[in-house]
Parts: sequence; C-alpha cells; structure tokens
Amino acid sequence: MPNYKVFQDNPNSLPVKIYGIDSSENVQPLLTTSSGIMNVTGDIAVSGPVEISGSVAVSGSVAVSGPIEISGSVAVSGPIEISGSVAVSGPVEISGSVAVSGSVAVSGPIEISGSVAVSGPVEISGTVGLSGHSIVDSGPVLTTINSGGTGESGAASGGSYDVLSFTSWTLAVKYSGASGDQVHVILEKSALSGGEATNSDYVYDSSGTFTSEKWQFLTAGITPRYARLYYVDTSTSSGTLLSYFQAQN
Repeated sequence: MPNYKVFQDNPNSLPVKIYGIDSSENVQPLLTTSSGIMNVTGDIAVSGPVEISGSVAVSGSVAVSGPIEISGSVAVSGPIEISGSVAVSGPVEISGSVAVSGSVAVSGPIEISGSVAVSGPVEISGTVGLSGHSIVDSGPVLTTINSGGTGESGAASGGSYDVLSFTSWTLAVKYSGASGDQVHVILEKSALSGGEATNSDYVYDSSGTFTSEKWQFLTAGITPRYARLYYVDTSTSSGTLLSYFQAQN
C-alpha cells in the first residue's frame, strides 16, 4: 500500500503482510499455516543457539553446527547430521539415519528404528533399548576319537574361541560313541592377550563326563579371553565329539 501513516484504534482491523530478504537480496513473503503458525518451506540456517519448548516435526534434512536444547518432543523423518553438541531432556523418535560427530547427552528415552553412527562420546543417564543383537551359532565341529584300546586325550577340533567380546556364550558338546560314560570333556580357558593362546597358556575351568548320546553344556563363571574343549577318553571305544559354539552380544 502507499507509504501513508495509518491510525487505527482496533488492531484486528489492521492486517499486514510481512516480507523478508533472501540470500540473493530478493524480497520474499513470510507465510503461515491455516492455523496461523509460521510456515517455512525452504532451508533454515541457524548459527546461534536454539531453544524450543514446543514440538517440532521435520521431514527434510537437518544440519546443526551449534548447540540445541530441546525440552519438548521432536519427530524427525529425514536424515540428521550434527557436528555440535546436543542436549535433549524430552523424548526423541527418529525413523531416519543419524550421524553424530560431537557429544550427545540424553536424559530421556530414545527410540531409533534406523541406523545410528556416532564418532564422538555418548553419555546416557536413562535406559537404552536395542531391538536387535548379534548371535553366533556355529557347529557342529567334529572331533574323531580312535582309542585303539589305549585311551587318548587332546584338544577338541575347532581350536580356541575368542569369547571376550561376547556378553554370554556356551560350548555345547555331544558324544556319539557307545561308551560315552567314560569320555571326560574339560573346558579350558586362557587370559592371554596379544595373540592366540598355546597349550601351556590354558588352565582348567570345569568339566563333565558323558552318558552316551547326552549333552554337556560348558561355560566359564568368569569370561576369559580364550576358551576351548579338551577331552580325555578312558575307554577303548571309538566315537565322535560334536561341539557347538553359541554366543551373543
């Protein structure tokens, strides 16, 4: 409208349009939603701190270089790249991928259905629920016992297992011979680091004597670096040890 002075004692009778300048020095109107909330359809660049007490829904990508403090809920469906620090006290639900190179301190619950790559430190004072975990289920590894009337002993086939990286693990073994009650299986462990343990590095942990065609389940009370099975056959019969390694982290 022309550059006239306006006198109006009723603000509701004086609607105005607001414009801004973009990076190309072009005049652009500022829009609102049907509810009167400011509506931004383009990119937003923020170089200072941002404090949000309400909810924020983001469908595009978000790149943050400064600190963000959020006390409300945030739902993000696009990718997020964060190089600064983020402090979150409310719930965060993320369905896209998150790459964080700075520090993250979270005091509330986090539910993530996508992938998360974190190269910086993460401090969590609440609970973390993981929907998946890795499971190892290998076997059977066969060890043939041919006593020949003299009895024999030795390490079971399959060698040693590096068990230190697992939260729980079990070595399960079954004997196929007819005289299984005379086959003794020993769980040995070693704390040696810097290379795979040799025979002299292993010590006794626990053992079991078979009843034919039955199972023995062996696991150490304290998780060592390496674990292996060692057998002693006091009978004159032949048979096969079938060993399985099962673990998860």
